[in-house]
Amino acid sequence: MGVNGVLPKILPSAGRENYDLRALQNGIVTLHHISTTSTTTTHDDNNKKKQKNKWTRRKVRIAVDVNGWIARAAHGYGGSLMDERHLSYHGRASLRNEQRLQQEEGKQPEDEDEEPPTTNNPPNNQEQQKKEYIVKCISFVLDRIDFLRNECCALVLPVLDGATPPCKIEAVRERSRKRKRAVEQRDEVAQSQQEEEEEAQEDNEAARTEAEVLRRISASRRAGTGKDYSIRRAMLDELLKEFRKRKWPFIVAPYEADGQLAYLANTGGVDLVVTEDSDLIALGVPKLVYKMGGWNGNNASNRNIGAPNYFGNQVNSKVGLRGTLLQRSDLGSSQGINLQDFSDAMLATMFVSAGCDYCDSLKGIGIITARNIVKKAFHGQEASDSRGYSRSSDVPVLRTILTELFKLCHKDARDLLLPLDDPEKEDVRLAYEHSFLAALAMFRHPLVYDPILCVNMISNDVSDGADQTAVTAEFLRDEKILMEYKGYRDLVTNKDMLYKVIGTPFAQGIAKSVAEGIIDPRQIPIEGSVEQQEENQANSSSQTQEENLESEEELQTQDFSRAGTQQSTQQSKSSGSGMISSLSPDLLAPSPSSKN
Repeated sequence: MGVNGVLPKILPSAGRENYDLRALQNGIVTLHHISTTSTTTTHDDNNKKKQKNKWTRRKVRIAVDVNGWIARAAHGYGGSLMDERHLSYHGRASLRNEQRLQQEEGKQPEDEDEEPPTTNNPPNNQEQQKKEYIVKCISFVLDRIDFLRNECCALVLPVLDGATPPCKIEAVRERSRKRKRAVEQRDEVAQSQQEEEEEAQEDNEAARTEAEVLRRISASRRAGTGKDYSIRRAMLDELLKEFRKRKWPFIVAPYEADGQLAYLANTGGVDLVVTEDSDLIALGVPKLVYKMGGWNGNNASNRNIGAPNYFGNQVNSKVGLRGTLLQRSDLGSSQGINLQDFSDAMLATMFVSAGCDYCDSLKGIGIITARNIVKKAFHGQEASDSRGYSRSSDVPVLRTILTELFKLCHKDARDLLLPLDDPEKEDVRLAYEHSFLAALAMFRHPLVYDPILCVNMISNDVSDGADQTAVTAEFLRDEKILMEYKGYRDLVTNKDMLYKVIGTPFAQGIAKSVAEGIIDPRQIPIEGSVEQQEENQANSSSQTQEENLESEEELQTQDFSRAGTQQSTQQSKSSGSGMISSLSPDLLAPSPSSKN
């Protein structure tokens, strides 16, 4: 989801609107260094190796945040799960009569907490509605991926969410509660105005009917799949089956897809990420495309010509997909919010301060206030240079930010947090601080899947004993500033503590099966050692593996010895090349340098 209000402030000035992805159909020119041997005799040697540069052209590699498209389709087609009788006066009267008869016969739900059926249709109609709903949502996603592959001549890698990380469980529960309330609004039987509607004039009746229809449709879209997890599981299963059937590469992230997308983009695995989630800005992704197809923006060229932006529109192959291109290097030109001189660590801290999926914001703290607090804490009043930190105080940056958040929040929140020396309010401050540091760790060190080594690993691992040679110098410099605060340092350097925030890694065999969509990560007991995980999962995954064996064998001939990512390039020589059935070798081929 990201931080509310960020994209409208950044994209109009820093983004490139109406960027046509067909501009990438000719590929990218990359520079490769080739060693050649010269036979020309020199003073000391007869054979002298020379470095020769060679420019080669390859296809663009695009990663897609598929869960964003699935969510839009699920909510956009939400009306398909609604009982059509809610849309007419006669139908609503029929539903009220049915409910009255049920009450008279004493047919009340046995469990008060049990959610009412998705619709009031007969069971056969409900099942048919669900099947049609799943087909519409799947087609929505597949058509857009197919359009990217064909029109842009690109290598497209869909990335899906895995299990919910521990620090996001409460946010997921809140979204579930909102969907449940929307389902209740969608399926409730109107009774309070029954007598009034029966005595109303025809014009008033029509007006109320139209308002009721609009309210029902709105609630249906908010509800999406509601609390019916079987629909979501069936939707994902069908989507993965289509990927395998079409032999398209894909990755199911161990936890959040955001971290997996950032890992692939920051290590050269992909050139571009298509998403609707603003969190990828804080994750430091170099190139992002938002609002592809004109969603929520002013990309009117798509809407006017009929490109695939609205639900039910057919893909027009004569028109390229357009979106808003946002490059990391252009963030400083944003006029809605000044992000000049902001490093990735500052962006992540700002997102957490303003409130994100992993940490709620303090009342009264918005994106502008969070930006000002972070800027002052890192740079002081003025920055000494474009990347320098001119802090005059020895107080750790995170301690300064937390203190300023407590002081500048709304009065109602301040009453619970201040004064700082009040021991009775220490528990409240510590609870928020724990949530704040956990969210920051999620941005800086998400748990990801390395497609070369076929293992889960901590991105940019700085824990005790970790090999930090693969971590960039810029990241380490920012991380040292954050680690000045003991609470954050203890969290990111202790793997056991960090796993309680970002999620526990799966055993190697399970991690590979999760990435290939063979095992549902939400069904894996993650407690205990990796050996215990393998033992617990052995029996439960056997049936699923047999069902996908045929598709796996068709794709499992793809070698990745030429590919390299962050940690895997340092270890591939000793551990051997990895293989994964859901990836293409071209999709993760190394790109030393490139130009469009």
